[in-house]
Amino acid sequence: MFFTTSSLLALLGSTLASPVERATTPKVIDNCTKKGTVALTFDDGPYKYEQDVVNALDGGKGTFFYNGDNYDCIYDRADDIKALYDAGHTLGSHTWSHADLNKLSESEINEELEKIETAFVKILGVKPLYFRPPYGNLNDKAKKVLGERGYKKIFLWSDDTEDANGASSGSSKKVLDGVAKDYPNPHLVLDHSPIKTTSQKVLPHSVPKLKAAGYSLVTVGECLGTDESPYKKVGSPQKKDSSWKC
Repeated sequence: MFFTTSSLLALLGSTLASPVERATTPKVIDNCTKKGTVALTFDDGPYKYEQDVVNALDGGKGTFFYNGDNYDCIYDRADDIKALYDAGHTLGSHTWSHADLNKLSESEINEELEKIETAFVKILGVKPLYFRPPYGNLNDKAKKVLGERGYKKIFLWSDDTEDANGASSGSSKKVLDGVAKDYPNPHLVLDHSPIKTTSQKVLPHSVPKLKAAGYSLVTVGECLGTDESPYKKVGSPQKKDSSWKC
């Protein structure tokens, strides 16, 4: 068979591109896989209720997907973030400003991610490798950028308490009651830590029910049965200075 130079280059390009793309494109996760586990995840923080959420988990572990400048400036909550990190909760990226990635250019997506990553490095000395897209919106362009930046997994969810959409605490409780009744099937639940009723009413009701049903409340990594790190170590935590602002 005869190949022209251009056709041979095209063939080589297509052959080489696919493995690279497969190796760098983060996997999109919409549910846990390990039986008997529930991953309660909390978006849109940090805010003043982070510790209340942790207390309501009653020894369970949560996953928190943080913005840089949403309900509060991430730098103003550095102590809370360090406490959650040290306690073994998983912290991930949710963009800097809760931006809809589908509406951004590639350079704008990079800027959103760069700013939140910089905050993680300054506060914790690590870069997050787990990501949740605001509104659950994620196109191929965004996945490409996330892959190029080294993200390992993109997390959606299997169950939504709708707390950020104005759902009553009773409605959110019903969602988690349904999860408790589904033991031992795994669940990946979307909550929002800045919503006061989540930590004050919903979790105090639902966490004991989930545990009584037999569920372990674990991080997203644990509910997938993986021991990979959700972070890339980048030096050491830095001392607060004038650059710590939103």
